[in-house]
Amino acid sequence: MPTINLGRKKTKLVTRNKAAYQDIYQDPRWKRLRAQKLRDNPICERCEKKGIVRQTEEIHHKKPFEISANREELEHLAFDYYNVISLCIPCHKEEHKNLHILDINNKC
Repeated sequence: MPTINLGRKKTKLVTRNKAAYQDIYQDPRWKRLRAQKLRDNPICERCEKKGIVRQTEEIHHKKPFEISANREELEHLAFDYYNVISLCIPCHKEEHKNLHILDINNKC
């Protein structure tokens, strides 16, 4: 009996965007930016505002670069020091949860 794949097919655009997204995190500019931000802000910036001291474990883009309209804007958002924030893992998860909620609300 043949196997039926019920999964959704990925479009070429999604695959291409995912590849470009992964390329950013392999880029030496991102690695330098991330290292610099970790040196400058070793404490989670969200926790610090609440008076909590928790080690930074993630560097998060405030404005996601994957929303960019072209390569120039993508690189600006991806490698802009002022577009990243130092976060601990719980705060980073919360940021992504909030982004997902905003994304759902914008589709309505």
